[in-house]
Amino acid sequence: MKPEIWDERSCLIGEGPVALGADNSTVLWVDILEKKVLSKNFLTGEIGEFDTAEDVGFVIPRSNGGYILGTANGPILQDPDGTEHLLPTRIAVDGAEGKNPMRWNDAKVAPDGHLFLGSMTYEELPGEGALYRLDKTATSMERLVSNVTVSNGLGWNRAGDKFFYIDTYSFGVDQFDYHDGKISNRTPVWRRSSESDGYPDGMCMDADDGLWIAFWGGSCLRHLDKDFNLVEVIDFPVPNVSSCAFAGPELDHLIVTTARRGTSDSQSGKTFILKPGVTGLATTLFPG
Repeated sequence: MKPEIWDERSCLIGEGPVALGADNSTVLWVDILEKKVLSKNFLTGEIGEFDTAEDVGFVIPRSNGGYILGTANGPILQDPDGTEHLLPTRIAVDGAEGKNPMRWNDAKVAPDGHLFLGSMTYEELPGEGALYRLDKTATSMERLVSNVTVSNGLGWNRAGDKFFYIDTYSFGVDQFDYHDGKISNRTPVWRRSSESDGYPDGMCMDADDGLWIAFWGGSCLRHLDKDFNLVEVIDFPVPNVSSCAFAGPELDHLIVTTARRGTSDSQSGKTFILKPGVTGLATTLFPG
């Protein structure tokens, strides 16, 4: 289960891996501050990348091709031919942007097609971020959770009635009831045991409703079972582990992003792979 380097390209802040295609073998992720979307095929090894006009917090594949890109002042919808369309933004929901520059961070599509996306200030100022929902028709956005510092990992159980969420500076995972794009009954279900554990960042779900959480400053992934018991800790040779996603025809490999920001070692920022011994859930595509 030892992680190995899967992609040698070093990201300043690698984040948000997703897998798509009939065999879940085309993997995309972002380098947020380098304004890049990167890709690699799990089976062929073919690599690619393209630039974005602004810092990009996430890339979300669409069912009909193209992407939703979490550009700092977006999000935007990008067609397969590269044509871009502006979607509802934070300003549409909140009015004029605040005095502190903000960007999008992690995002995922719910099992019923709505896009959940979170914001943060560049300086990680307490309470200035939020969690939003872009409806599955991509025509309206709503703020769901306020007083967030760094909106991060998201996931849903297989039944689709529970939503899991990380605000990094809450130091753990909260659970919500979920129905038709609505969340309710927020409950803390897991918290780190000490500061040396690092900061919970991105996460993904396995087929047994287990959570796989990347820890920034913690040099590891932590695996929680469906009852939020800590099952295992997978150590990495780099400090800032940022996110993960299951990929490959059997969805039995984890692709794990890292960041070189604030580090000097040669492996930081590269993208890793490991076989965790469980299968995961496929990336949900945005409809349309």
